[in-house]
Amino acid sequence: MILLSLFYSLARRLFIMGPPGSSRKESALALAEHFNWSCISVGDLLKKEVSKRSEMGKAISESIKNYSYG
Repeated sequence: MILLSLFYSLARRLFIMGPPGSSRKESALALAEHFNWSCISVGDLLKKEVSKRSEMGKAISESIKNYSYG
């Protein structure tokens, strides 16, 4: 129980990375629900910006289309 308490006090941000199709978002949502955390999906943020058709959204869309993430 002490270790779990220590984990809760130290955990601030958790990044889940993996190749396409590795269920990153599903894993993140399951952890967020279990531990009552917030979940922020970078992919969702990018899609939201693209849907606004802003200059940044257009640049993101072009980068995704060309696979250039630099």
